[in-house]
Amino acid sequence: MARIVGYSRLEALYRRFLGLDLDKGRSEQIIDLASRKLRDLLLAGQRRAYARGDEVVEWIDLPITLALERTIEEYRRERERLNDPRLDLDPILDYLAESISGLSIGESVRENLQDLTATLLLLAGRVIKIVDPKARKPSKEDIERAGRVLDLTI
Repeated sequence: MARIVGYSRLEALYRRFLGLDLDKGRSEQIIDLASRKLRDLLLAGQRRAYARGDEVVEWIDLPITLALERTIEEYRRERERLNDPRLDLDPILDYLAESISGLSIGESVRENLQDLTATLLLLAGRVIKIVDPKARKPSKEDIERAGRVLDLTI
């Protein structure tokens, strides 16, 4: 399980974007989930990079679906509109860098990494809200269900 890193940032992200409240234990679960999904995307991108004869994963190598792309853009617009420094996810990215070490990622991925990570974090919350629209404080089971859905789609 992730150490508690960037908890206040994730809490602000979930409150501002989803209206969900997190405690530290749930924060850890969600960060772990996002870490797994980020690594999955980068590993799929690595296969594509190798197929085109390169060892460096670029943004075009990532299996970004149209829906995921739209969600990234929604996040960017909303983050810009809110203009809240608490939404800077650098502490979480520093932690996630450990989970993607060993993968050669290009500048195009680095430039988009914070937005992609935030989107993965938010997707877990969106799944929770879709499965239980009345959810206010996600349970361990809510996050596990969201993880199973994301495992099937990312």
